[in-house]
Amino acid sequence: MLVCYVCCSELCSIAGLRSHLRRHVGLGELVYPVKCCQGTCKSSFRRVFNFIRHLYSYHKGDENRTGNLPGILSSAPSPIGVDDDFSNDSLLQPFHSAGDRTVLATLQSEGADMVAALRANSSIPYSVIPGIIESINSMIGTTVDCVQSETMKLLRGMDVGGNVLTDVEASLKRQSDTLNEPLGFLSTRYKQDKHFDTHPLAVKPETVILGQRYETRNGVIKSVYDSYQYVSVEATLRSLLVNPQYVSMLLRDKYTPGLVSDCWDGLLCKRHPVLGDASKFSIAIQLFYDGMGTTNPLRGQSSMYNVGVFYFVVKNLPNVLNSCFSNVHLVSLCYATDLKTYGYDAVLNKFVTEMRQLSVEGFVGDFPILGTCTIHVCLLQVACDNLALNGLLGFVESFSVDYFCTMCYATQADIQHKFHESDFELRSVAKYSEDVACVATSNSLIHSRGIKRDCMLNQIPGFHATQNFSLDIMHIVLEGIIPVELSCIIFYLCNTHHAVTLAQISARIHTFWSVINVEKCNKPPELNHIDKPGRLYPSMKAVQSWALLKYLPLLIGDMVSNSDPHWLFLLHLSELVDMLFSPVFTEGMITYMRELIADHLAMFSELYGGDDENGIRLKPKHHLLVHLPTVIVESGPLVGMNCLRYELKNSFFKRSSHIVCNFTNICQTLAYRHQQNSLFSKLSNFSIRNIIVVGRSSHDSVGDYECADVLCSHFGVEMTDDVCFAKRVERASIVYTVGHHVVMGIEEEPVFAKIELFVCLPSSDEWFIVVSCMRTVTFHSHYHSYAVEYIYPKVFKVITFDSLADFRTVCCYKTVIEQKTQHFVRLPYHIITAR
Repeated sequence: MLVCYVCCSELCSIAGLRSHLRRHVGLGELVYPVKCCQGTCKSSFRRVFNFIRHLYSYHKGDENRTGNLPGILSSAPSPIGVDDDFSNDSLLQPFHSAGDRTVLATLQSEGADMVAALRANSSIPYSVIPGIIESINSMIGTTVDCVQSETMKLLRGMDVGGNVLTDVEASLKRQSDTLNEPLGFLSTRYKQDKHFDTHPLAVKPETVILGQRYETRNGVIKSVYDSYQYVSVEATLRSLLVNPQYVSMLLRDKYTPGLVSDCWDGLLCKRHPVLGDASKFSIAIQLFYDGMGTTNPLRGQSSMYNVGVFYFVVKNLPNVLNSCFSNVHLVSLCYATDLKTYGYDAVLNKFVTEMRQLSVEGFVGDFPILGTCTIHVCLLQVACDNLALNGLLGFVESFSVDYFCTMCYATQADIQHKFHESDFELRSVAKYSEDVACVATSNSLIHSRGIKRDCMLNQIPGFHATQNFSLDIMHIVLEGIIPVELSCIIFYLCNTHHAVTLAQISARIHTFWSVINVEKCNKPPELNHIDKPGRLYPSMKAVQSWALLKYLPLLIGDMVSNSDPHWLFLLHLSELVDMLFSPVFTEGMITYMRELIADHLAMFSELYGGDDENGIRLKPKHHLLVHLPTVIVESGPLVGMNCLRYELKNSFFKRSSHIVCNFTNICQTLAYRHQQNSLFSKLSNFSIRNIIVVGRSSHDSVGDYECADVLCSHFGVEMTDDVCFAKRVERASIVYTVGHHVVMGIEEEPVFAKIELFVCLPSSDEWFIVVSCMRTVTFHSHYHSYAVEYIYPKVFKVITFDSLADFRTVCCYKTVIEQKTQHFVRLPYHIITAR
């Protein structure tokens, strides 16, 4: 017999267990990861499909083929589409027995789950799904007819006649009628929409009218309504709070004494009138806006179908969970041309109205763990790229003019020689109001000290444009400062100091990425010749620029002198970026960062800011660095407002628009498809990422492994006992395999270790990591990496995933320097731990 890990039901076949699990999926009851639980097997999976494949490979012998599947499934919950709560055309079919209804319910449950997965996929047009349903109905009907025909032929061949043959033929005919077109309730696009739109977790987008205009079509003047799509924040949150696992994540301890590890440690949350009130259960959200092209930009009229997309994330969740696509929620979709015509205020009006109500009154409901309570929702901050942020908040959208900064009154001349935030006059609510009034009363002024208009988001309680302490380090650093400064460094190292050539750098990049076991997909492209400092060719993705900066000291450090000023500037840039991307800060780190940024800007101006033809002025993005320490103090670590996750989310809409190829109302199409994807994510619990997935495991004797003594001491087992072992696990989209290196802890220096094995006791579901410890020799500043040594004989330790100083694996690179083999570990960013 096979066991369901959700409800502990016993199933007699793999097919029966698969159908049973599909019912749990349809009701949103499946808890992830999908666990095997057959005997002592500890394997776990992200999807039911992978679990079923595992069963066929390793548990085929556990089936009991004599069981009666309908009888077992009759006690299972009804699938979505068969409950009385949902109207369904299939309920009009005659049922002649409870068993017949159960078999049909099983087929319909699997069919509904399959269609939900197809509709959630951005690469599949909806127009092909009815054809798939028709083919499946046809195959099922053909199979049933074939079984009926062969059964009757077999009975006649055995000389069975009389009433027995008549009864059998009637029973088979009844089954055939019952199972005829079992997926007929999903046979058309209309029926599919009707079925899924009535699901309790579904949140449909609504059309909001912006205005009316007239168009001439075929010589006839017609009235046309401009509109955008809006998804209710309250409805989205209500559908999420149905999940007990999601609610438990919201209830985690959000404050870290002495450290700044989240927005809740910042001053902005603490002085917020609602979020700072401990007597209220409140949810903080972060709003994002970006413009996005939906068609090929190389073709004509591509900008006609550009759209503006608004997302939000729940800041109560850890930053690592908010990087998941399922936790980035849609607010609205609108045409970019409508934004220019009607302005941001018209599109934001419905959002602002809802947020004002949610901030003051909240919404009441009965939720798991929480019980009946009132939940307040507040807008904490707006995170966008620099251009979108200025436009959304009402500031000038040109960065070549004065007063471009949303946090101070900086001018182009000032940013060339002022490198501390205290050197600039900061914006305030009172001064902001004066500037808005100045523009409103003037007939000639376009802006007053950078402010063009009042931001409508200021009407939301607790939010103001001048107190939106949010800057995006993806666009500022990864796509702005790093390419500019790396081009300067490489240009002078290659052309002036002749320490290295571009061919050597490209060759080192190729060799390096062929041997490391982390960040394989972030390999930078081969560099082109740099004629003039200031631009790096070819252009790179943000993660590629980051990877090139991180590993460039290891790539060419042995070819450059310790005293080279450009090399020292590269190391200074590496230190600065490591600190900017740190997930945790102390007060001392923030103070040090202010001086580090000032020194860096001064070094850049001294090295590359000359008056000759190669001289480079400091960019506006350089100036924004001076505000980052204040942003951390107010809003928490900068990775929490990084726009990388939002930019990646746009890929769903771009892929969908290329698939549907219908731009009559592309905003409505994309919004609806996104909400279907969101429904499937809720049913599949994709938002829960802090789970461990083990694809394949084995049960072996403890004494068979080199680390047996440590295992016996840690778990209290004997050498002859069997323990579950694995060589590859996945947690929060991070894949850990044997041979990877991790940061085990932070003492005076980071403590590194190599993963040797993953272990789980038969009586437990918790997985442990067996590591071999490494010795940290020193921090080698010239390579901006830690020199480490392996310890022989190996010193093993058993640790948990939560005890790691950082959840990411690190790069350990073996190289030969001065005829001596050395190992270097490069940290991705500055890491500290709570003591």
